[in-house]
Amino acid sequence: MKKNNRSMHLNLLSDTINKISKSTNFQTTAEIIFGFIKSFINFNMAVIYKINEKDNILEIVSCLGSDTEKLKKRMPFKVGEGAVGLVAKNKTPILINDVLVNKEIQVRQYCDEDPLIRSFLAVPLVVGDKAIGILSISNSQPEQYDDYDVQMINIIASQAAVLLELNNNITETQRFSNKILDNVNSGIIVVDKNCNIIKLNKSAESITGFKFEEIVGSNLLEEHLILDNEEKFLYKSFNEGKIYFEEPGIMIRKDEKVIRVRLSTSLMNDEEGNIKSCICIFRDNTEIENLQSRIAMSDKLEALGRLTAGLVHEIRNPLLPIRNASEYLLSKYADRDENDEMKSLLKIINEESERLNRVLEGFVNMGKNSFSSIGYCNLKEVVDEVLILLNYTLRKSDIKTRVSLTHDDIILPFYKDNLKQVLINFILNSIDAINLNEKSNQRLIAISGTQNTENAIITIEDTGKGIPKKDLHQIFDPFYSTKEQGTGMGLYVAFNIVKSSGGHIDVESSVEKGTKITLTIPLEGERRYEY
Repeated sequence: MKKNNRSMHLNLLSDTINKISKSTNFQTTAEIIFGFIKSFINFNMAVIYKINEKDNILEIVSCLGSDTEKLKKRMPFKVGEGAVGLVAKNKTPILINDVLVNKEIQVRQYCDEDPLIRSFLAVPLVVGDKAIGILSISNSQPEQYDDYDVQMINIIASQAAVLLELNNNITETQRFSNKILDNVNSGIIVVDKNCNIIKLNKSAESITGFKFEEIVGSNLLEEHLILDNEEKFLYKSFNEGKIYFEEPGIMIRKDEKVIRVRLSTSLMNDEEGNIKSCICIFRDNTEIENLQSRIAMSDKLEALGRLTAGLVHEIRNPLLPIRNASEYLLSKYADRDENDEMKSLLKIINEESERLNRVLEGFVNMGKNSFSSIGYCNLKEVVDEVLILLNYTLRKSDIKTRVSLTHDDIILPFYKDNLKQVLINFILNSIDAINLNEKSNQRLIAISGTQNTENAIITIEDTGKGIPKKDLHQIFDPFYSTKEQGTGMGLYVAFNIVKSSGGHIDVESSVEKGTKITLTIPLEGERRYEY
């Protein structure tokens, strides 16, 4: 009967070989082989093994007719052991007509889990002169297979061997590539042409705080990796083919912490030259930039120190006659009942001249802990005086203020001048921010104060333009300013005054909505110096 069907078998063989040649992975190839076996001979179980040369054993790759996972858990065959082991060793097929009768070659039986084995054949998967695997076929009935069956199965096995070897090489290459990727210190994220994440390495997980399974398939990278120039780098990469190298930017981590990064990109093309994916390589540059910033800051402060003495001298020259004139006019009109407004203004000129003189002293002694917190002041008195000083500026900008203090006797560990300097700097910033926010329907600065057993808490909240996340980490750096005419010293001075009291500053901000500054000042006990 087999002779009569040989023409049909050859067609089946040709069709199977053609399918194997088009297969892209070994699992598909295994299914094609099992399909051929089903069409060609009767069987109860078919198993494909690969040879593990390192451990000298046969590992199960795929199985039909039994549970593959259970098979994998069994004690593996050693090369040279049993029927399949001999095929692996000798690289020649074996045919056994009745396993129960043949005592020379052992065929392992697991009748509780597998069909009984009577007829058995096994052929090697050979590439060149090297056996890389075994294909075994068994049946519960004896005398089911002959040499013709072995020849036909052997032809299919030789085709499968090439693909199995290729699959092993690809797997090993992928394993090697993944090991390299996972040991690179830089974060690597691969996105497809839809900007969805398809791969990231361990360093990327560490830098971003996200696990692969949390963000695979998402376009999270667009929202969390922002270049300093705010350029949409993924859009530019895919639509214009632009390549980036060491571009500065920020990474917003899963925990909302903002870190500085440097970004480089590389593009992957398909066979037709179309951009298929973009590889984004980035590294945490926060410590390096902080170090560079401290070095630059040290140079700037050194230069500032040399300039300060001359500036103080030049400012004090006109300040002295202003102070003297205000004192003279104030004493001249002190006993008169009229001109109360003029006396009030003269008093402000006199007091602020004295304060400006003390501020100049502070700049002269900037490196000598000039912002000492020794001394105490009443928060309500300081807020009232600051709002009187800034009243004209607030009215000119049509900005309303709202003050809310839990009680009138909140006493803070500051010299009054220092606290006034802090509040003036923050409120002036709020005024500028509100003037820049064209989308705000409300022009308001709200000042509140409260205290508990340990701290006094002061907040200044405005409806201004807000601060972008990428800028929040450096707003207290000296010489950093987003204003065209800004010196970058106002918030730096305010920060150091608060720090000298053991306090700290928290900033919350939303672009186009406003900023909230919270000062936490310890009333007693151990001072804190963190920011």
